[in-house]
Amino acid sequence: MAQVADDAAAHLICSQSSDKPRAPIVYNSASYTMPLSPPTLDGLESVLESVAGDARIPPNFADWIRQSLRYGGRKIRILRYIRTHAGEKQTPRLLDVGAQFGALAIYAGRLGCRAAAVDYGLYATAFREAVADRGVDYRECDLARQPLPFADNSFDFVAYTDVIEHHAFSPKRVLSEIHRVLVPGGRVILATPNHASIYNRIKMFFGGSVNDEFDYFFNTTADAETYPGHHREFTRAEIKAALERTDFRVLECRVIDDDMESLRNYRRRGSHGKSVSDSRDFISRALGEIWTPLHLPFGRWIWAAGEKPAAK
Repeated sequence: MAQVADDAAAHLICSQSSDKPRAPIVYNSASYTMPLSPPTLDGLESVLESVAGDARIPPNFADWIRQSLRYGGRKIRILRYIRTHAGEKQTPRLLDVGAQFGALAIYAGRLGCRAAAVDYGLYATAFREAVADRGVDYRECDLARQPLPFADNSFDFVAYTDVIEHHAFSPKRVLSEIHRVLVPGGRVILATPNHASIYNRIKMFFGGSVNDEFDYFFNTTADAETYPGHHREFTRAEIKAALERTDFRVLECRVIDDDMESLRNYRRRGSHGKSVSDSRDFISRALGEIWTPLHLPFGRWIWAAGEKPAAK
């Protein structure tokens, strides 16, 4: 289901001109002696506060960055997945595609990964310097026109979350690029709204739209050259097919809801007035805790992981 809060700051990966990318970088693994630290919402909040408080960040972004803690559980899920599946003798190399303000990559670096990130336009301009100073190789890349600015077989994991629905073009070229930069045995982690969620079905049943809110589409973004909201949402079967058709072995592809703990954690922070949106969010997450363990396809999000097969 479309979320206006997300779309108001949607990933600006679109079909516009861009500077020529710099030469590709090759990432080499380095040995380490300690396992990756476990990710926590408190740790994520520390990252968000660090970025939001950076004097180089445009002031209008600060509250939005802090409010993203509300959905921080998705980032924690990604980092836990990496921690679980990382090799024992190498530093995991992570690329975050559509990184926005770089919180996932920054936190991954703090936990022991070697992190890189790409985004485009507004986000690259606003955040690249601050994120790079926090240990992340942040690159600008127009995915509609440019290859990822990294060499083949450079990463163990690629996060491709909350991005695919914003493309104004087929995601095939992006998934093919992700496949290229992953090492054999490397994994892409993909998350995107579930177009067939129970919430969308209920809205349609009562005559509502499952697209972005009309005022945001029609008025708020009227002057945008390319609409920054959701161009196409997907079903679970479509995401599975997209991975398979770009030569990934699908390890999992299921439907989930946001976790309750990240919303509770967010509500405990600062002074956030109660709202109808909060009540609805609590209800949907509570329902999600019922049907997610049962693997029922009702949730708001599709979570998938695909592996680049080892060379024969």
